[in-house]
Amino acid sequence: MAASIMALTSVAAANPKMVVDVKTGRVIAHQEAFRKWYPASLTKLMTAYIAFSAMKSGKLSPDTPVVFSKHASDQPASKMYFKPGSKLTLDSALKLLLIKSANDVAVAIAETIGGTEGNFVAQMNAQAARLGMSSTHFINPNGLPGAGQYTTARDLALLALIIKREFPDYASYFSLEGVTTGKKNYANYNMLVGRFEGADGMKTGFICASGFNQVSSAKRDGRQVISVVLGSDSLAGRTDESA
Repeated sequence: MAASIMALTSVAAANPKMVVDVKTGRVIAHQEAFRKWYPASLTKLMTAYIAFSAMKSGKLSPDTPVVFSKHASDQPASKMYFKPGSKLTLDSALKLLLIKSANDVAVAIAETIGGTEGNFVAQMNAQAARLGMSSTHFINPNGLPGAGQYTTARDLALLALIIKREFPDYASYFSLEGVTTGKKNYANYNMLVGRFEGADGMKTGFICASGFNQVSSAKRDGRQVISVVLGSDSLAGRTDESA
């Protein structure tokens, strides 16, 4: 019998995975769903969640300027290499965040919303607690590795589910096959988009400590599911496991 994502209990298995039905919240399959793991750039789902919340409430708009501080510009790659003082709209910043997975853009968004990165991270953790992500803690908005940055497949599935339900108007940010700055085109790291029937986003991530992670979403025949794959051994591996 399928279980609710909020009521699921721990079961030991292999590398962390979970599949959830978006409409019902039922867990279709899971293994090691409660094993703590580095989120890597899946962290940016929470960064986007807070940005979407600010836009939906009217606090910010897609045209809100995002200005790069020296701290944001100094973030390690993957990044856009924008110089301090560079400016773009929140709309463009979110596309680069979710498609290019730019670490410098993540911090620039965080500073735009929170005033400082630290304030924004406090918001991330407050939201995680409010949403029921009981085994998640963030130390930055981009997923770069560090002590105290962890999550689980279950918590990421819950976050993805809530994003789908609360922000349908912003779903297109995840489903782009690529994004351009006018000078260079960047393809979506999610290899399912445009190649797997019904695939419509969500986010990928990689650091050495986590392996290859992916949260995916797909819809067919009126049914939509979310999958979470953590710790795959290659880009192709996470794509195949997600599919």
